[in-house]
Amino acid sequence: MSFNDLFDLDAEDKTLEKCKNTALRYITAQVKTEGQVSDYLKRKGFDAEHIKSTIEYLKEYNYINDYDYCVLYFREAALKGKGRRRIEQDLMNKKVDKYVIREALDADVSEDNPDYDELIGEVGSEKDRALEIGRKMLRQHLDSGKEADKNFMAKVGRRLMTLGYDSSILYSVIGTLMREGKVSDDDY
Repeated sequence: MSFNDLFDLDAEDKTLEKCKNTALRYITAQVKTEGQVSDYLKRKGFDAEHIKSTIEYLKEYNYINDYDYCVLYFREAALKGKGRRRIEQDLMNKKVDKYVIREALDADVSEDNPDYDELIGEVGSEKDRALEIGRKMLRQHLDSGKEADKNFMAKVGRRLMTLGYDSSILYSVIGTLMREGKVSDDDY
């Protein structure tokens, strides 16, 4: 090995160290996914080999963990009223592999999970969250002096669909709201 080869190796090590430091600065502000870190490092001009080594380093020390990220994101998003479909889509937009998403959410929202009761107590069931959103919309609508008609129920349905709730939950919530808002089937 020549002197120049040693110099190139040293420069290579410095570039890798710079890549790691850049990634660490990026993830200190907020938890990130593997895909987000990779994209960030690409935008910063690092090559694929340095990015791959940096990602392995971050995973080895558990600085990034997509599975744990999915579990935490689900809880936060559910508290904000989002449905599972929307949460899954958001996670895919954050560059998390769809199999990791499904595995994490299925395990977390499973009755086999020892923390399941605590989770449901914290974020509620999917139907409970959708019903809460629908009831809030109905209360605001009725408080403004308007009647709950088919147009309003369609609005609730569109809102719940946008938030990622399944159609079976959507129809159940609308049925409940129709009874609570005293909307007759004749209006449909």
